[in-house]
Amino acid sequence: MSGKLFDWIRMIYALMQYKVRHQNEFSDPFGADIGIMIGDTLSPEFWILSHQTADDIELMGMLISHLEQVDDLLLLALLPEGLQCKMDIFYQWCQVNFLIINAIKSGISYHGPAPAIMPVFRFAIAQVFSSLIKPHIVEKAQKARKTAHAVLHVESMIGTLPVHEDPHLIYGCRVTLKTSSQLFDLLFDVQKAFFRHLLGLSKTSIKAAIFLETGIMPLQFCWLILALCSLSYFLKRPADTYVRAVLNESISLHTQGKCSWFGDLKINITRSAEVDYFRYCPKKVISSLCRNELERVDKRSYLLKLHQEPHENGGSKYCTMWLRQYLKDIQNAQHRKALTHLLSGDHPLAVVHLTWTDNHRIQVPHDERVCQFCKRAVETPEHALLECTTNHW
Repeated sequence: MSGKLFDWIRMIYALMQYKVRHQNEFSDPFGADIGIMIGDTLSPEFWILSHQTADDIELMGMLISHLEQVDDLLLLALLPEGLQCKMDIFYQWCQVNFLIINAIKSGISYHGPAPAIMPVFRFAIAQVFSSLIKPHIVEKAQKARKTAHAVLHVESMIGTLPVHEDPHLIYGCRVTLKTSSQLFDLLFDVQKAFFRHLLGLSKTSIKAAIFLETGIMPLQFCWLILALCSLSYFLKRPADTYVRAVLNESISLHTQGKCSWFGDLKINITRSAEVDYFRYCPKKVISSLCRNELERVDKRSYLLKLHQEPHENGGSKYCTMWLRQYLKDIQNAQHRKALTHLLSGDHPLAVVHLTWTDNHRIQVPHDERVCQFCKRAVETPEHALLECTTNHW
């Protein structure tokens, strides 16, 4: 929302001066350039708004009609007719209080089965858009991808830029939990592609290298940790607050076998897409698949486990996930990416190249992936750089 009322409030805060008192001494007056230092004490006076109807939401005995934060407002109702009634009341209230509603930025979200015919909601004559979770995820994935492409393209011409891709990938993750692997992969694919391009790695590089070398947390764990932080905050709130009532209601719905935020959180903690994939597989098959995958990753990433990071006391230490020092010290991009290729096992040397199979070649045993020049040892990065005595390298 916007309007003359908000403009007046902004003017008051812009002109507001502060003084610091220590015993009987006072500082000179000063303004606050970073916001309001004493809390937003003025604007609540203008939110004396009552929409209570028979269609209000009841949570643990408390009726909730609407919620506000700064200049955003959420209207709640059980039926389309009740929501439209509240929208009409709110529109009239804004007319009296010199406020303007932005219908284009307004959205309708429903919970439960989709109605056979989607209702049309309006502020006066302006139609409000309806939305679902899928369009939200798709939109954020598209914005994150565009941001990533823009950063990578501009960096090639003017140098490094501060990256603001992450806010798109975690937007709303505290309340929109990962319940669909297909939708979540839209966001995760953006994260993988961005950091692979940034490090100069190929699409076939192991995913673990992306996060081990940059210290970036994989998106699925980032989502889960943020959701758990929200749960911790909810549990600390007093019982008479809305947010605690919402949590208690969500837990109650879960115990009744119904869908809820708390139930989705439990699913995210106890189950993942890989677990679902293995759910109906024989144990021997699962063990074989896991063993083969671990061996494949270990053979390609053994150098990642060997290098250490500088320590403050002058020594060195092992760090599992860390922004590696060489990524910051090596200024030549080609040299930096070449070293990243070697360390992460994403290089054309025989020890990796001959693991891939195609229509013309089967997988070559490890001991037979010999150096193409000296023919005496397995062609590994350390052999090519330090051991091979030929001059072809």
